[in-house]
Order: sequence, then C-alpha cells, then structure tokens
Amino acid sequence: MFKNYFRKWNLSLTKPQIACVAAGVFLYALVEITSVMGGGSDGKGLKRAGPGRGETTYEIEVSGLYKENTDKKIPVKIPVGERLYSDDEANKLFETLKPQLEKQILGENESLLEIRKNLNLKSSLDDFGFKIRWETDNPDLVSSLGKVDNQKAAASGEAVILKARLTDGSHEHTYSFPIMVYPPASSLKEKTGDEFLTWALEEDQKQQTKDYLQLPDEYEGQLLTYTFQKDNSHRLFPFLGLFMALLLYLKVNTDKQQLAKKREQQLLLDYSEVVSKLVVYIGAGITVRGSWERIVAGYDAGVREGKRSVRPVYEEMMKTASQLGSGVSESKAFGEFGRRCGLQSYLKLSALLEQSQKNGSKQLRQSLELEMISAFEQRKNLAKRLGEEAGTKLLIPLFLMLAVVMAVIVVPAFLSFF
Repeated sequence: MFKNYFRKWNLSLTKPQIACVAAGVFLYALVEITSVMGGGSDGKGLKRAGPGRGETTYEIEVSGLYKENTDKKIPVKIPVGERLYSDDEANKLFETLKPQLEKQILGENESLLEIRKNLNLKSSLDDFGFKIRWETDNPDLVSSLGKVDNQKAAASGEAVILKARLTDGSHEHTYSFPIMVYPPASSLKEKTGDEFLTWALEEDQKQQTKDYLQLPDEYEGQLLTYTFQKDNSHRLFPFLGLFMALLLYLKVNTDKQQLAKKREQQLLLDYSEVVSKLVVYIGAGITVRGSWERIVAGYDAGVREGKRSVRPVYEEMMKTASQLGSGVSESKAFGEFGRRCGLQSYLKLSALLEQSQKNGSKQLRQSLELEMISAFEQRKNLAKRLGEEAGTKLLIPLFLMLAVVMAVIVVPAFLSFF
C-alpha cells in the first residue's frame, strides 16, 4: 500500500531517511510505554520523590469537577512534596550513619587518631537526603571545610573535636568525632633536606652583602658536591619531530589519494562530453584526428579566456594532440591516451579509435553513438552516487541534532518519574 502511495506521488525514501523516521517512532513509543508503566501514578495516587529529592510537579487533567458536564477535563498542576522520614526511620538511620561518616571523613588519613592530611567533609548525604553542617572547636587547626593546617602542630599531637549536624528538615542529630592532629609526615630524606635548607636560608641572611652565596664543602662531617638540575624538556623535541614527520607523511598520502579520487571523478564526469563531441564532429564528416584537434583547440581557447577550468581529460587530449603533431602514429597516440587516463571507459574509447585506424572509420560513428548512450547513463549514475555520498556526510550533524532534541524531550520525561 505504501509503495503504491509513494509511486503515485513520485516520492522515494532512502535508507538513512527511513532510519531517522524509525528512530523517532521508537523513542516516542519508548517514552509512551515508560509513562504508562511508571508514570508516578496508579490512577489516583501521585508518587513522591525520595527524601532530599525536592518537590515534583505533576500536570494532570481532572474530569468530573463540573456537575453540568462531568466529562469536561480541567488541566491542573499539582506540586507534590518530597517524602519525609518518620521518627522511627530517622532514628534508625542516625544509629547506622556514624560508621559511614567516620570512614568518609578520613580522606587520605589512616585513622581519626592520626590526622596529617586534609579531611573529606561533605555537605550532604545525597543517598539519604540529609544535609550536614560541620563545626570544629579549633578552626585554626582544622576548618569546617576539612582543611588541616598542621605545619605548626605539636609533634605529640593536638586534640580537636569535630561535630557533624545532620538534618533532613524535620529531624536533626549531632555526631561528635574526637581527632588527633599531627604535623605532616616526612621521610628521612625530606627531613635531612629541610634541615640543610634551613641552614642555607640562615647563611643567605648572613651573606646578603656578597655577590654569591657560598655553599659549604662539608656539612655535619660529610663532604658535599653540588649538581644543578637540568631542564630535560628539550628531550621531547626529537620525538615531536618524528611525530610531525609522520603526520606530514600521512597528510601527503591523504592529499595524493584525494587528488587521485578527484581526478577520477572529473574524468568520469567529462567522458560523456568527450564522446558526444567526437560523435558530432565525425558525423559532420571530419576525420578522427581533425575532430580531436578541434576539441583540443576549443578547450585551449576557453581556458585562455578564463571561460573554462582546467580538466584532466582535456589536458591528456592536448598531450595526445602534441604527439600527433610531432609525428607519432594515431594508433599509438590514442592507445597511450587511454593508458594515461587509466579508466575502463577511456581504454574502451582508445580501443575504438585504434580499431578505426586499422579497419576504417565506417562503423566508428555507430560505435561511438552506442558508447555515448552508455556514457550518459554512467554519468547519471555517478551524479546520483555523489549526491548520496553528500547526503551521507550530512547524516552526522543530523543525528547529533536529533540526539540533542531527543535528549531535551526524553530526559525531563524520565526525571519526572522519580
């Protein structure tokens, strides 16, 4: 039925177009099925969002409000608040959340009794819908954001009380976490380097009137040698050079392939034009060589006057005309023309021209007319294929736009179910 309809109105659909239509129908059906199965309502009840998820607004149509017309539907937007914990649920959660908080706030530290790095103090527990407010009795040492400033902390450690106040808007609970803050851990290597740096800074203060800071040959009974660190970033340059050379090689090959493909397309597009001109000139009684030279002369004049662009097939024909002018036999010149073009259609044309030199040109015009019909059909198919390739290239941005539009429609629809 659909095929007859499209034939009647002379319409046709390509596979990419059918795929786009099918994708749109599929997504529409998916949203419809999802809304029916989990639309947040059982007919009378509206599903609340979980604790901490915020308010959900439902757009519904209500019928039966008018006594005179019970079938009339009235659109109504009903805001439904998030679900709240009962007292028992909240108390059970408060009893179980403390171990989870202890593990969470450690960050990169190993224990609350040995804090040397920043703490991980989150402002909420999204999975449970609780907001957290942190307090500390020593904000200079540990801030409410979890930053630990322990550069001047005592080596024996300093005690800090960290408090977390959890609330869901209706229930509140406070946890206390006693922690011990120690100075940053340092290895023997770091400690030795820090001590030498402290000595160097003191020497720098003493030698400020001198042009150079004199470093000692001996420190704490050990002989010292000094080596300046070198900037080794330049070692990447050879690899960058190789990488750029590889990219250049790939670019040159890609450009060659593109040029070859473009040349082949131009040769195929111009083939029907060349054959039709030969048919016209030969049909007018002009010899094959004379016809060839007239075609070349017309092309050369058009290029010189700027009326025509450079086309590869006519450039090859000019080379063949030059060969004929320099004494090369027509048979050999036409054969080399076909081989230079390198395409099956031009090889066939050169074979017809060579055959006419051996057997006479009596049947040449008839053969060229048949070849002209085939050439125009070939050009038509080529133009159609090029159009399909251009349409395929446009599919990528088309699908991207379709994905964005579908996301704008589908995402809010899914979010409204939770």
